[in-house]
Amino acid sequence: MVRADRDCSFLIVEGVDDVRFWESRRHSDCELVDGEGKQNVVEAVRRLDTRQVGGVLGIVDEDYDLLMGKDLGSSNLVAVSPHDLECFLLCRTSALDRVLAEFGKQEKIKSFGVREGMDVRTALLERAGVFGELRWARACGLHIDVQAIRIPRFVDENTWEVDRQGLIRSAAAGLEHELSNCIDRIADVHPWRLVRGRDVLDVLRIGLQRVLGNLRPTVGVKDIARVLRAAADLDGTVVYEEIRSWERANAPYLVLRQGA
Repeated sequence: MVRADRDCSFLIVEGVDDVRFWESRRHSDCELVDGEGKQNVVEAVRRLDTRQVGGVLGIVDEDYDLLMGKDLGSSNLVAVSPHDLECFLLCRTSALDRVLAEFGKQEKIKSFGVREGMDVRTALLERAGVFGELRWARACGLHIDVQAIRIPRFVDENTWEVDRQGLIRSAAAGLEHELSNCIDRIADVHPWRLVRGRDVLDVLRIGLQRVLGNLRPTVGVKDIARVLRAAADLDGTVVYEEIRSWERANAPYLVLRQGA
């Protein structure tokens, strides 16, 4: 129906947070569509491919697809890597620096770096890693109790330390050997591919309460995610280059505005 009025491009994304991120970065000749779920986006694009409808790009989270050898099956689908939008922003852009400037205390952040011998990004991934390992193990078929993966329960807000063993006992009781084997098989995989963005932000919020800042209880993960999305600069990232490559292959359709 929209194409009846103008020959614009379409960008289909997974959900509301993705719409919020891409809205300010889309070209004025691109219509943004909430696909309401990854599988809906993938199936919609594949269906449009069979009908040879041009000018439609879908953007989805990579999740564990690459690790499990899954292919998106369309040149009109782009996967945000590593794992999901939040991980991409934390890992591939400088947006984390803006979050720390907004919600952290520089003297505490500096003291933490000296004490731990690592920057916040490295420490954040190290702490979130065990939660990602458990989710990966579940994706591989282990009977992990995901309801037990309650981050505030296992991350100490005073020390920002993770009770790894307590978490594993709660979520993978009796499966410690199988879990170890599952993780060993992906020893060479970058940890950012394992962790879920929401988990990482939950861990970061706890760190900002005492160790990295004095975060007020009223500031939630959604507030942190909002700053993270707003601060990101896409230029030079793999996702940016893949979208620009798609635009060149599908001229005259455009997805990103200049300076996105």
